[in-house]
Amino acid sequence: MKRIYHPGGSIITGSALADAVMLYAEALSNRRETDVVDIPVIAADGSHGRAQFLIGTSSQLVSVTSADSERELTEIATTQALQNKVRVGAMPASLVWAGAPAGSPQFDEFDY
Repeated sequence: MKRIYHPGGSIITGSALADAVMLYAEALSNRRETDVVDIPVIAADGSHGRAQFLIGTSSQLVSVTSADSERELTEIATTQALQNKVRVGAMPASLVWAGAPAGSPQFDEFDY
């Protein structure tokens, strides 16, 4: 399980779900886009529910391992959907770190 902290508080969800949300938030930030995600969560009383939140360009999320529940929360379809959204419109991995468009000069092309 993982807890995702956001500016309004935090939620507990499955590890794969949290990882997929974080990767999708990064992809959206690189694309300068936003989206609303809907994921299953575990409430403070242990009941299951859903959370919807806006992620993207100005997301301020932190995901940490949580021992708040013994059973891992999974929802394969949601995890796969988020993973698929990461790949849509993705830049080549070598350019993602800088958000550079294809053909941009790389550091080794400059004289220091």
